[in-house]
Amino acid sequence: MGIATAGYTSPNLNKLTAYRNMPIMANSVWTRTLTDDEIEACGFRSTIFMTDTRKLRYYYRFLPEKRLQIGSRSAISGADAQNPRHLQIVQEAIARKFPALAGIETPFFSHGWMDISHDMMPRIVQPDPKQSVFYAQGYSGNGVSFSAYASKQMATLIAGEKIKEADLPIFSSPLPSHPLRPLRRLGQRALYKYFQVLDTVR
Repeated sequence: MGIATAGYTSPNLNKLTAYRNMPIMANSVWTRTLTDDEIEACGFRSTIFMTDTRKLRYYYRFLPEKRLQIGSRSAISGADAQNPRHLQIVQEAIARKFPALAGIETPFFSHGWMDISHDMMPRIVQPDPKQSVFYAQGYSGNGVSFSAYASKQMATLIAGEKIKEADLPIFSSPLPSHPLRPLRRLGQRALYKYFQVLDTVR
């Protein structure tokens, strides 16, 4: 069995994956199509994705269809995910980073759970040699670029074949459990507040 459910992995799915990831909400918006003048004002020359160096970082990309996509951390709980303030936070970030786009329409807004591992390192592993259970998880916000590779490697393991880099920790050790699990959302709130202070004074 191969498990690749990332931030949507239920703790009841399998004992080997229970509480090995901490789901963290992220959101993303897409602007309307930019005009040539706006593209020039922003200096967009590439469609390669970018990120800043904040603690609560923003990641963005000028898309081939001439829209700007930008995302960030979002709500603490799923119940708060639709709160308009999370959209407003990203819209304000657009205005700071790209003043020429201040107030631009953002017709598309989405959110979803990322799978954060305790050590911020993914795993592609068979955690218990006695069980035919494999998982590729713990991408910690880098799943879009890494999951295609991870899926191929997990398929190789399921087929009983060897991987060249088998001695690397991502293949040789299971995901560590998150400590103080009942308090983790309280800790996340406190950490977000602390990071916001650090990002403000930088």
